[in-house]
Amino acid sequence: MTALRVGVVGAGNIASIAQLPTLVQRDDVELRALVSRREDPSPLQRRWGFANVYRTVDAMLDAEELDAVFVLTPRSEHVAAVEMALGAGIDVFCEKPLATSTSDAVRLAELADNHGRILMVGLNRRFAPVYVAAREAFGAAGASFCVAQKNRAGSEYRATFENAIHMVDLLRWFCGGDVVEVTSAAAGTDPWEEDGTAALIRFSTGNTGLLVAARTAGAWGEKLDAYGQMRSAEVIAPDTVAVTADGARTVRSMSPEAFGWATATETFGFADAVRHFLDRVKDRQQPLTSGWEAVKTQQLLDKILAVAGLPTDEQEGRTWSSKAVK
Repeated sequence: MTALRVGVVGAGNIASIAQLPTLVQRDDVELRALVSRREDPSPLQRRWGFANVYRTVDAMLDAEELDAVFVLTPRSEHVAAVEMALGAGIDVFCEKPLATSTSDAVRLAELADNHGRILMVGLNRRFAPVYVAAREAFGAAGASFCVAQKNRAGSEYRATFENAIHMVDLLRWFCGGDVVEVTSAAAGTDPWEEDGTAALIRFSTGNTGLLVAARTAGAWGEKLDAYGQMRSAEVIAPDTVAVTADGARTVRSMSPEAFGWATATETFGFADAVRHFLDRVKDRQQPLTSGWEAVKTQQLLDKILAVAGLPTDEQEGRTWSSKAVK
């Protein structure tokens, strides 16, 4: 089998936990190139086995013949890197969100179509074993009611956009159909670092989703409850899922024994998301979290933010990591 020639843009903390451990385990992947701005990228090159390191994306694309590129940078840098790789005729995996604005996300999805390229976005919760098991309980009809929560202690710049996007995507996946109506409200006095957001979403399937994204919680927590067809599914992420149907309750635990030694790479779906993308590069089928699926999730998120009175674009002069503007 000919190995897929892969380039990676960005190799920070999340990439080191989420995607790179899976890539280095694959016999059918050759890590040809890394793009890094670090003064000394040699430790990264040695750790992950990259053949070459470049300072910029265009330098990598000029020098290498690649089959796929992983864009694992902060979100403010996604658009430029994805656009260059797609324009060069290369399939792309991009961390979430695809872009900081929905209009840019649409443009990138269209670009992938125009070039006949695979574009996948790392909405990894759809690949987490606990969520997969819960979703399978409801089949094509989806869940009549779904409550998705991701709560944390402390806010951050554009907190709902940065963190709750996973739960918004899960609501779309569990409920199905198009968005018919959105009601939402936000807490806090700073619209750029809100204290939390709650939303009620009605879908064309008749199913209803409820989002809770509190940033005033005592600790981090993520869970989902779904109901329909006289069935229930309860997820406490990333560890357990309980499905009740026909009077029987089945509980699955993502224990160390089940995974050899359970890690976030496996339990949160990062590893299976990478595997899914590599399979789609080979068979040329659309991925579960394609560019267009990411667009639809971001469109729904925009509606939630707008109805709640929160901004849907980046604050001028500020990026996710910048404290220059408060």
